[in-house]
Amino acid sequence: PESTPTATMHRRASAENEFNEGDSDLELDMDELDPAPANQNHNGAYASLTKPGTRTDPSEPTVQPSSPEETRRQLLQCLLLEAGILFHSVFIGMAISVATGPAFVVFLIAISFHQSFEGLALGSRIAAVPFPKNSIRPWLMVLAYGFTTPLGQAIGLIVHKMYDPASMGGLLVVGFMNAISSGLLLYAGLVQLLAEDFLTEKSYRVLKGKKRLQAYLAVVAGSLLMAIVGAFA
Repeated sequence: PESTPTATMHRRASAENEFNEGDSDLELDMDELDPAPANQNHNGAYASLTKPGTRTDPSEPTVQPSSPEETRRQLLQCLLLEAGILFHSVFIGMAISVATGPAFVVFLIAISFHQSFEGLALGSRIAAVPFPKNSIRPWLMVLAYGFTTPLGQAIGLIVHKMYDPASMGGLLVVGFMNAISSGLLLYAGLVQLLAEDFLTEKSYRVLKGKKRLQAYLAVVAGSLLMAIVGAFA
């Protein structure tokens, strides 16, 4: 009878030891899961738990090279935007060439600002496309934009005596081509450019807080400036 409590205590101690051993087996060694050295990544020993491309330090943004598909998509967006602008610029040049009197001065000043703002917008998009180092594509795109308005002026000077711009045929041609260019510009601006800049997952990582508010204000300010210029043009 005296040995019974002692045997019971031994059984309890043995059970506790077995439980502790099983509990220790369940513990995970994070160093075994992720043995990455701390000096090779900003996240230390748990470096592989961070998704590739995730910013670990706001002062050191991660820059990833663009894939061929991404580069092709950006180039197509830029080409579509430029196509709409080029169509538009030709007829702007034709309109300048047939304007006379005091209206010509006002029209010329308004169109100068209009083309400058469009050039800045198009140039920023061309610069965002990762062209090869020695590629001449961006320079050709820039030259095309600068060449179309003088081309439209030359066409206007040649044909202004052949037809009446105020006639039904002249108005139909100008209206038809302006409709094409406006459709291209609206699609490129709203569906591809603004939607990508403000509604994509990348935009929510880049534009946060005050940056997003400033971007909205910049879009509104640009729209107001173009509307003011359009009132005179």
